Amino acid sequence: MKNITNQLNYRNKQKEMERMKMAKKGTQKETKVEGIEYIFQHPGLLESIRMRDRSKNEGGSMNEENLYKELMEHVIFLKEGGKVTFDHFEEHEGFKDVIKEAIAFTFR
Repeated sequence: MKNITNQLNYRNKQKEMERMKMAKKGTQKETKVEGIEYIFQHPGLLESIRMRDRSKNEGGSMNEENLYKELMEHVIFLKEGGKVTFDHFEEHEGFKDVIKEAIAFTFR
């Protein structure tokens, strides 16, 4: 009986480890673009799906402006603190690179 209990405990631990590997919500990635340090924070699977849905226009096509706004609101942050906006990129280079990395990180 003890052997069966040990096997069940081992399986439960394996399942928990697998679940932890798959967890995305709250995971972070630091990146540096054009000398500025950014942090990407994953909003979780469900919120990333919602972000994608909110970024589509009435015809179901992706509206890039809305997608970028969603990423800046929920994923992209300055390492020194604060949110990133379009105004930030009016004064700093690297918009396309930051967005490209944020998309890859969020929707992998």
